[in-house]
Amino acid sequence: MRQIAKIKEKPGLIKDLSNFAILNTDRSAIAQHKEKMASMKRTKDIESEINTLKSDVSEIKNMLNKVLRAVSNDK
Repeated sequence: MRQIAKIKEKPGLIKDLSNFAILNTDRSAIAQHKEKMASMKRTKDIESEINTLKSDVSEIKNMLNKVLRAVSNDK
């Protein structure tokens, strides 16, 4: 049987006395944290996609410049 103790300063937390883990019992706070983490992941994914697109556009610009130089040298 697991022994637990309430933490006086933080009513939503308990301490598991068998392994001294601090556990959050506030389901609302847990749900908010999960949503915040999901939002941060979405933001990170969007930033990564934007950086990839920037890199692709830069590469396309470089290729177009090479084509333009090649065409202008042929004239």
